[in-house]
Amino acid sequence: MTPRTRAGFRKFRPAGPGSRVVLVAPASAFPREAFEAGVLELRRLGFDPVWEADVFERAAFTAGPPEVRARAWVRAMTDAGADAVIAVRGGYGS
Repeated sequence: MTPRTRAGFRKFRPAGPGSRVVLVAPASAFPREAFEAGVLELRRLGFDPVWEADVFERAAFTAGPPEVRARAWVRAMTDAGADAVIAVRGGYGS
């Protein structure tokens, strides 16, 4: 099922157990241990978390340079197999 769009916005299917969730890092950097704990919790809840290697990029205080973070966000939002997109961390750099 292809997600519907309206005026450039994407509407995801309702997420639940078995849903594929794409993890992106559009803001501040984060500890790898916290990321791994979050992945374990998502799996415990029945989700199927996926991410690209660039989620671990670093640039000063952010999770990679703006171009990398923007590309990751666009990839996640246009991934037809995704049921949801979750930001690993918010805040500075968003």
